[in-house]
Amino acid sequence: MLKSLQWKIVLIYSLLLLFTLQLIGVYLVQDLERYYLDSYKENLENQAKLISTFIAPRPLEERSTEDIAHLTRELRGLWEMDIMVLDSNAQVVGSSGSQEVIGSRLIREEVMAALSNTTSGVVRTDPSTRERRYYLAVPLASRGSTTGLIYLGGSLKSVDSTLNQIKLTLITGSTIVLAIGLVLGLILTGTITAPILEVTKTAEKMARGDFTRKIQVVSGDEIGQLGRSFNYLSTRLSQNLEEISTEKSKVEAIINYMNDGVIALDSHGNMIHINPAARKIIAAPAVDRLESGSLGIERLKQFVGSPADGLLDNRGEPANFEVVRRQPPGVYQVQLAPFQQEKGQIGGTLIVIHDVTKEKELIRLQQEFVADVSHELRTPLTTIKSYVEALLDGATGDRELRYRFLKVLEKETDRMVRLVKDLLVLSLLDSRQVELHRVRVSLADLVREAVDYIQQSQENLPEILLDFPGHLPRVALDRRRVMQVVNNIINNAVHYTPPSGKVRVEASLQPGFVKIVVADNGIGIPGEDLPRLFERFYRVEKNRSRDYGGTGLGLSIARKIVEAHGGDIGADSILGEGTTIWFTLPVQV
Repeated sequence: MLKSLQWKIVLIYSLLLLFTLQLIGVYLVQDLERYYLDSYKENLENQAKLISTFIAPRPLEERSTEDIAHLTRELRGLWEMDIMVLDSNAQVVGSSGSQEVIGSRLIREEVMAALSNTTSGVVRTDPSTRERRYYLAVPLASRGSTTGLIYLGGSLKSVDSTLNQIKLTLITGSTIVLAIGLVLGLILTGTITAPILEVTKTAEKMARGDFTRKIQVVSGDEIGQLGRSFNYLSTRLSQNLEEISTEKSKVEAIINYMNDGVIALDSHGNMIHINPAARKIIAAPAVDRLESGSLGIERLKQFVGSPADGLLDNRGEPANFEVVRRQPPGVYQVQLAPFQQEKGQIGGTLIVIHDVTKEKELIRLQQEFVADVSHELRTPLTTIKSYVEALLDGATGDRELRYRFLKVLEKETDRMVRLVKDLLVLSLLDSRQVELHRVRVSLADLVREAVDYIQQSQENLPEILLDFPGHLPRVALDRRRVMQVVNNIINNAVHYTPPSGKVRVEASLQPGFVKIVVADNGIGIPGEDLPRLFERFYRVEKNRSRDYGGTGLGLSIARKIVEAHGGDIGADSILGEGTTIWFTLPVQV
């Protein structure tokens, strides 16, 4: 019903009529209630003045409780209301009701106001009878000061009954008026919506490609003009659609299968076309869908960022700029080209987005690789060159010096050989050319073998403790590759832990994985270095790493090997307290 124009008009008309009637009714009921309450209050004030005339001849302190109680009971029988007389301390000295309240203090807002020489009234609901009652406190004055007060309470049942009757009358009248208005609204709107329904049905047939049906124009008003416009539109569309359809299908096929993103904006910045490649590039995680017809200029500004906002706003000239996006990461070459309408005005802008992320990343990796390898080779080559020059300059005559120089040359040569071998392994792992020869291996035996080798080949080592559960399952893995991972991690631990320290190697069974943890209490790693710990050529202490022949590739190789096995690797450390490196391997492969 709410989708029908007729019902929408009738609903709005009825709601407006209902709102008007309700507004009038609310104001009328409020004014009547205010009038009745004011009249009731005035009546209570008059009665309170009459009571005060009986009490005024003698001071309140000189009157007995029985005297005041007798007076209030007599008046209650005449007026049918509760009467209390209170002294200046709000203590009840006379009551027309229960005598048990005599002597108690009545602390209420209106009582406090009356003791301040101000007549005060309030409406409350009796919790026992659920009826409203009006309470009025009137001060008793003697010689310019308040000596007590008269507290009256009367039922508003008659007032509420009158107001309810008025409300019922208003609701009944409003319902009748609303029903009459609804019927009249349906009749009047039907004369308007019937021609519109015919136009709508014809338009639906035109949308499905049927241009043969014409609208019968029976009036000269706006609806008749609409019918004639539709008939003209049907004729024009039938002539042009066939010509456009073929060209459009050709262009769309070309654009949709392009790798570059193509976006067309109209002169107002609204998107009139976007191909799948552009939708994939621009649709950020916060954007669920990006379709034609949306405000494309705002989406593009979010994609481009602030540096090129001016170029997007001024779309009258061709432009070419680069966009670097952080989330998701990518580098894009963006080209803007305006297109014109028939009259020579700017009809919109064509935007072509070319993804150059892979090209930029390849260039960056090549540059970083050349710089890192050059840096790593420069130090040993410089050392070799200097020692060779020293030998050529005459150091060969001293046998002991010559031997020491040759040992340095051997050490630096070995270091370059290890670097080249590590680079070759990383290259093979990166290109996934390494074939893993998996066999069922006990990780406990593998770790013990690695620890025995390190303890036999090195001196002044910290204490190495092993903790393996007895039920640890055998894991299918490439034994040589995983041994390389374990050796590298434990070697790092013992080299960065003083001889008085401890290195603990633990294993535990996780759901679907075996986890190996190597923890030491050595020098630790600064927090800012942890995220880069597994990058190639990255070393926390470069000088100390070189002292024992480190190339900065060990942990990178370890990460690649663990990930090739389907596991994960990570590190935690506190500077000055120690480092923990862990890795996991799947139990079943």
